[in-house]
Amino acid sequence: MEFSDWILFFAICVFSASSHYSTEEHRFEALLKINSFDCWNNGKNKYMFPAPEFTVGDEENLSFNDCGRWNNSKIDRIAPWTVFITFGNGYLPSILISDQTVLSYRIDPFYNAVAKGKKLKVFGGGCADKRDLVNCFHRRGLLSQKVLDFKEVFVQNGQFFRESIYIWRIEKVKLTPKLQPACLWNQDNQNDDLEYFYSDNWRLQAITQADFLAENSCYNERRVEKWRCDLYGNSICTSASSQLGSEYLFIRREDRSYLRAIYVYDSEFTMTWFDLLPYTNEIVSASFNLAAMPVIPDLKSRIDFGVSQSFANCGRVSGRRSKRVTEEERPGGLIFNGQNAVRGQHPWHASLSVQMVTGSVEDSCGATLISKKALVTAAHCLFDREGLPLRASHVDVTLGMYNRSSKAKESSRQTLRASNLVVHPGYNHSRGDFKDDIALIIVTGEVQFSDYVAPICLWNFDYDLDRIANRTGTLVGWGLTSNYTQPDILQEASIKVVSYKQCYESKKRFFSLYMRPRENFCAGFPHNQTGACNGDSGGGFSLYDRLSRRHFLRGVVSMGNLKKVIKNDQEVLWTCNPNYYALYTDVVNYMRSGGRPISCVESAKVINHFLMIGCKQRERNSSASVLLLCDSIVCLVCAWCVRDPI
Repeated sequence: MEFSDWILFFAICVFSASSHYSTEEHRFEALLKINSFDCWNNGKNKYMFPAPEFTVGDEENLSFNDCGRWNNSKIDRIAPWTVFITFGNGYLPSILISDQTVLSYRIDPFYNAVAKGKKLKVFGGGCADKRDLVNCFHRRGLLSQKVLDFKEVFVQNGQFFRESIYIWRIEKVKLTPKLQPACLWNQDNQNDDLEYFYSDNWRLQAITQADFLAENSCYNERRVEKWRCDLYGNSICTSASSQLGSEYLFIRREDRSYLRAIYVYDSEFTMTWFDLLPYTNEIVSASFNLAAMPVIPDLKSRIDFGVSQSFANCGRVSGRRSKRVTEEERPGGLIFNGQNAVRGQHPWHASLSVQMVTGSVEDSCGATLISKKALVTAAHCLFDREGLPLRASHVDVTLGMYNRSSKAKESSRQTLRASNLVVHPGYNHSRGDFKDDIALIIVTGEVQFSDYVAPICLWNFDYDLDRIANRTGTLVGWGLTSNYTQPDILQEASIKVVSYKQCYESKKRFFSLYMRPRENFCAGFPHNQTGACNGDSGGGFSLYDRLSRRHFLRGVVSMGNLKKVIKNDQEVLWTCNPNYYALYTDVVNYMRSGGRPISCVESAKVINHFLMIGCKQRERNSSASVLLLCDSIVCLVCAWCVRDPI
């Protein structure tokens, strides 16, 4: 590096480091030094992070097709994935990770340039003429593709270490032997007996085994900063003898190169690198054409309701309609194409009606009755078209309805006004990612049970999705049919639950972004276009247990892939795409908060009056309500409320 390059590199580092803390006090505390032996991770075993799955079942498991190839010839030792994003006199060493995606590190001056609408140039590939300084930068040719967009991936390890990685979207490039993407690491973090390289901004230099040090070697000073303690357990340590100025660490495995870590800190004798492996899914999600199977978390502990189930006499259909069709005999009818349900076979299904500001009333979603006062629905159903939360006074719940036509006279109907809408605190409607897409509706008065109105049972079996994968469950609703209109008669469909991996493989990029194992799951019959559609959101997905002869709620219709449809030769609709699985919020993930159920008042009268109605509001800015279960009763617990009945 020339002296001017070092000045720029130092300026970028200092500018970036100062922006990682929310307050000056937090930054000051992070820089405080403590005894290295007092680091909270010191002496603990390195956390094991599993290998990402980019292509399930593929032995190579590459993040991008044929990535990481490089002959490392003596003629051109510049790695083909090295690109430079430039603005003015500054340059940003970056890594190509797909034909449309570039990864960078510590870019704050460039971030400001983009924010001001400045145009950036991208240099990559070989130079046609090395003497052409206008179209050649550090022996990289100027790409004609534009920088279209970028996203920030915020990584944090512990309380004080915070860092940002930036993912740039560029116009699709034509890959050549001198312009190839690097692979993202595809193994776990337990095998350190590998060949490592570091990038000195445009070349790769090998790290010998002697340079590769045990992690605690980077913490052998007597006193270290608190933010460096956070890195312990997720860092790679090397000798600093020849690597100053390096920013990216690679692994060479067989004939491919993999991006593994980024430079964080160097002392007189060592360099500390931050391992990117735990953040592979975040990097992939921020990219523009990569996909990775989401990590499957550990199961939550199960709540056992016992033989009494979650509510007395739940999940049962009235005797004169009790003849059940087995899963093997049940026809594969479509909600999308329209198969009429049997009247009274789904007494827990409800329709949500919303009063609009214009005065009109729209049937928006479905919901599922779980007690005399509570229904479960999707959180996104409780927001209007402008993204604003609905008022409870504008939402009506209709139970016992079979024919939604205004001409139909059904004595079985019960319509109740909502008294409280409880959206899960993790749901963010403006974010549009459907995370934690579940909510409770508490109604005024009490639901009167009948042959046509009854609660469903909450799930009372093993929570592991693999136990129900390939089982067929039931979905009902008044969602769009094949002619893109809502039917009058309640529709029924039999759809199959599939494993997380099968779902991911069916449409990798989409489910890489939106499937969250344990939080939601996939179901449907894409081969014959069976599945949920617009208007079915919030409705329940249930499974029938032959032993107890009860129906159990397992999922809530959340979202799916959309397609554009032209209706009446002019109107454009974005509707469900039944060629792919839909996603259902997994109810069992939200039936417990923390490690144990809360303790409830044993009196059913008090529980139904207090816990199912809600509680007095104390502070608007407190954390939102959550769904808990206790003593076989569904409880609404408000963090902002007093424990007094209304």
